[in-house]
Amino acid sequence: MGKTFKQTLRECNWEKNFLIRRWKLRMRFALMGMVKWIMRPRRKNPDLSAARKILIVRNDRIGDMIATTALIRNLARCGYVVYVSSRKPALDIIKHHPHVSGTFVYDDSSVGAWLQSMRAARREKFDLAVDVRCNRFVDLKNLLFCSYLRTPILAGFNKSSLPTFNRPIPYYSPESHVTVQLRTLLEQLQVRADDLHYELFVSDEIRARAGSFLQTLGHGGQKKIVVFNPFGSVPARFLSDEQIGIVCQQLGSQYHVVLIGEKDSVQRLGALEQVSVFDSQSVLDVIPLIEQADLVVTVDTAIVHIATCYQKNTIAFYINTVPVAPVSTDLKVVRSHEIFLLNSKLQDFYQDSRYLIKNAPDRTIPINHLVWAPHNAHAQQIVFDSDPIRNVDGTVFEAELVKSLKAIHGNQGSRTQQFDKAGGRNLETSSTADGAGM
Repeated sequence: MGKTFKQTLRECNWEKNFLIRRWKLRMRFALMGMVKWIMRPRRKNPDLSAARKILIVRNDRIGDMIATTALIRNLARCGYVVYVSSRKPALDIIKHHPHVSGTFVYDDSSVGAWLQSMRAARREKFDLAVDVRCNRFVDLKNLLFCSYLRTPILAGFNKSSLPTFNRPIPYYSPESHVTVQLRTLLEQLQVRADDLHYELFVSDEIRARAGSFLQTLGHGGQKKIVVFNPFGSVPARFLSDEQIGIVCQQLGSQYHVVLIGEKDSVQRLGALEQVSVFDSQSVLDVIPLIEQADLVVTVDTAIVHIATCYQKNTIAFYINTVPVAPVSTDLKVVRSHEIFLLNSKLQDFYQDSRYLIKNAPDRTIPINHLVWAPHNAHAQQIVFDSDPIRNVDGTVFEAELVKSLKAIHGNQGSRTQQFDKAGGRNLETSSTADGAGM
């Protein structure tokens, strides 16, 4: 059946709009290229051997910082004096870390706050600064922050086209765990890494608070404790009320369920049977709670990594964020995917064109549920294609939860189950106990 005149006009209008979007995208990156001229250039081929005072730039989230504790420990063990820059919630994680000599709060919520962050960091001089973020998108504020640090050597991943980074480290490994990236950096510094386990430290006061809470539940009685985190850092990871009910129902017979998360979100769930709400002031408060728990169930990777620190039995729900070519012939869907690919290509080439042109590495978008998989032999990782996760069918959700519980109770090790949006097709893939790439 041929297209109607109305449909033809609509498609012509879409084509025009996508041509404009492509042009705007290219113009945007052309203008962004001018920013390179105000970045501070550094001398090429620097000598890393004399570097002892190092700044780790980790201007992102809590979960990323937990993984970075492995890097901090290995650097300190080999004689480096380690400072860290990050956002305040992430810095809270290393507040009591014995190997961190100092921290700098990174705040880009406004131009004024961002400039203040730069001024604070510039008060110290370093032998070496390393931007350990390996995101493939361009963050100009972060790049400029790094550029104006007082250090003769600035290292970063996939930054060959930015003269301010005089020690670019090529890293294109979309399926490897984040610890592989950290090991790559340590190899550049000729540091022999340990097993890259995570480590966390809290005050005695925080530890006592968690202990007092567990005593009110009668911990040590017949029922074990499960820490349940139903709400992630982004709404797409929030479980629905139906899914929360399924988890509580499945766990209620064997565990006392302790809910953690944003107070406003979890408080309304406190009326559920065999459920208690842990009132935490910060992420530090939940660390000793997780340390003493028998099981952790979560949608948030930060909680996954805290549980990994103590090798706790864990059930972790992830969303498959891998972009796939559309099967639809709908012109709008096809062109939207093309725009996404063009944007990804321009971002990569903006930062790393010299290396990309010469070496042609695998430019596949990093697979989030592999890069940030549990580094834990006692974890069950369930990956759903549905985005947001609350759209996963309740029957499918429950079936996979039950499978994971049986695997944990039977000590069957770690595996990943993946399901499509329809819910009936099992796309099970294997993973190592330490996460992909390990």
